[in-house]
Amino acid sequence: MRGNGLSCAGCGGPIIGRIVSAMGQRWHPGCFRCSACNELLEHVSSFEHEGKPYCHLDYHENFAPRCYHCKTAIIDERFITLDDEALGKRTYHEQHFFCAECGDPFLPPSSGSGGLTVTGDGEFDLDDDVGFTVYKGHPYCEACHVRLRMPKCKHCKKSIRDGMRAVEALGGKWCWECFVCEGCKKPFDDPSFFLRDNKPFCEPCFSLILRNEV
Repeated sequence: MRGNGLSCAGCGGPIIGRIVSAMGQRWHPGCFRCSACNELLEHVSSFEHEGKPYCHLDYHENFAPRCYHCKTAIIDERFITLDDEALGKRTYHEQHFFCAECGDPFLPPSSGSGGLTVTGDGEFDLDDDVGFTVYKGHPYCEACHVRLRMPKCKHCKKSIRDGMRAVEALGGKWCWECFVCEGCKKPFDDPSFFLRDNKPFCEPCFSLILRNEV
């Protein structure tokens, strides 16, 4: 008949002598072992999963999320969970969540803890500074997105961002201030112009050319 003494959560037997207190229960020191590799856990870090104890290595190898970039288990307290319509659900080490072109991380180093969930909505002025956009399955920062994906001005070769005033003419796209009359070098008041030798002219300059040819 069993008495009212302490019983081991591992073997169920009574505990006399040293006790290991873990997971809200009491264990014989020799019974508190990793459920995967059988390592004694009395003097090492242990983790619980579904009521069973595990050593640090087996717990993270079997149950921790894996970084999409390096494919290893994430053991850091702070990590990135990506939930994006284009990329799907992914997890990253914080330092491995970076621009696919320049390699700069989207997040500054932080001493905070816990996971952070982000989405690639293409907005670059977010309060949490995690703005990025997705192209062909990869995330890009604002600078690389603009440099690689936005159309370039045919004159100055700079990227033309969304919302910028621009002109489409002569087989390309131009900054509004770069598309100027070949004669007076002034921007056009409106997109209409006269073409001569594949060069744009405003009405006064074009009229002057015609008068000189008479």
